Amino acid sequence: MIKPIEPITHPPFNPIHNKLYNPFELLEHFNPDNVLSLPATPDFQCFLYFHQQGGTTISDPYAAMMEALHDTSVVREMNAFLTTEMQAGRRPVAIMGGHRERRGSNAYCEVARIAQKLSESGFIVVSGGGPGCMEATHLGALFAGRSEESLTSAINRLAEKPYDEFPKNMHHLIGKDGRTINEDLLGDLHAWMLPAWKIANELKDQLTPLNRSLALPTWHYGHEPFTPFATHVAKYFLNSIREDVLLTLASCGIVFSEGRGGTIQEVFQDAGQVYYRDTENKAPITSMLFLDSKFWTVPEVPDGKVHMPVLELLHQLFVVSGNMTEEEFKRYIRLVDDADEVVNIIIKNAPSASEVVHKLRRFGISNINSELMAERVETLVSQRRK
Repeated sequence: MIKPIEPITHPPFNPIHNKLYNPFELLEHFNPDNVLSLPATPDFQCFLYFHQQGGTTISDPYAAMMEALHDTSVVREMNAFLTTEMQAGRRPVAIMGGHRERRGSNAYCEVARIAQKLSESGFIVVSGGGPGCMEATHLGALFAGRSEESLTSAINRLAEKPYDEFPKNMHHLIGKDGRTINEDLLGDLHAWMLPAWKIANELKDQLTPLNRSLALPTWHYGHEPFTPFATHVAKYFLNSIREDVLLTLASCGIVFSEGRGGTIQEVFQDAGQVYYRDTENKAPITSMLFLDSKFWTVPEVPDGKVHMPVLELLHQLFVVSGNMTEEEFKRYIRLVDDADEVVNIIIKNAPSASEVVHKLRRFGISNINSELMAERVETLVSQRRK
């Protein structure tokens, strides 16, 4: 049933945000027993406001200024958070993948295991913060320091039908102008969100530094709710800012899981950054790891899925053009099929602490003692070897 929504006349957010969001702040007022509680959450209110103001073609100067102030302050607080994490020896690694990946699928489970192992190995995992492989990323981090069996149990809870698949037609959840809402779709979304919300609530008082992860969602895609498994949320109004930030801050590598349009866009955005690195000053190559070698190399579809064979094109871009050597390509642009292999490659290829700090100066992250960071990185890595 389509119902009208009252216009939101004032920004439902603090434009000068003095900290990153946590999931329970954005989901305040969420009631597991009341479908209509979802539109009352601050997260949904911001989603409605963004679209009522015209989305990316905003016409009201005041609303445009408030949203710009908000996104700028989120970048600032994200910098402060990453500075603290890196000073403690935890370096950022991103995981990308399809938003429609089913809970409990092979790709979903493998991403969760990779994120768990990376978090336990001295890295902080970052994703776009939505459903699918992004949710799996933060679920894995949430279970860092816990047994693989406990992670598997959580995945099994999430994978119970019909909540294993992200609901269809969510782009019709609200009208294009943000003035109507489809309550039938709202019910589907509320039911899908509920298992994750329950698991996050069960663990929120048991978190350690190992469980910290960073999500970068956007209200541009507000019909895809952010995952409550992320402990820190840098949510933006403008997707363009979020995409650029997400790819650049992953200074120690990006893992690409199975995906389609958005993931392919991120593959080549990242490839552009690698291609235009500062070769004169020998800037390090950021690892690009492609999970599931058949998906990324075999054009046929023996498993019934549409594959994305991008490796040949990347080889042309990097090696044939002379941008990197064949040896460098084989080391940094890799196909992987195992969670432990991913972690080992990330550790081996990770740039030095000073190189990480140098790359992230673009975002104003510069007040880090790289020598102390290097010592703490070595401590975290050596703990994994024991």
